[in-house]
Amino acid sequence: MKKKMILILVVLMVILLMGLGYSKFKSAHTFTLSEESDEEIQPLFGVVRVYGTQDTDVVFIDAENPENTYQIGYITPGMSETIKLERGKWYKVQAAGDITIQMVDVRIQEVDVWETVTPYF
Repeated sequence: MKKKMILILVVLMVILLMGLGYSKFKSAHTFTLSEESDEEIQPLFGVVRVYGTQDTDVVFIDAENPENTYQIGYITPGMSETIKLERGKWYKVQAAGDITIQMVDVRIQEVDVWETVTPYF
């Protein structure tokens, strides 16, 4: 009886630790992008969940081949949608307002500062 109780406690602790680990992993791969952002996203598992702050269409544009686009028809605040994207590819995201995207990696496009600076002489 005592061994059974210890086994149950160990199993519960493992489940608890797995849940906490998943929660931490999910929060580390959740990002909020603004309307004017230059970031690109890459799905971790191929499925991405998107939340918006206003009524908008969300368009994912393949960074290597801009002719390939994927679209979430329409989301409203408080509503989320999922979309299946190709794993390992980078996508630019177009949407109105701020959108929160889960289960992605993000990279920021490099900008050459010297091209955007106007000399004062």
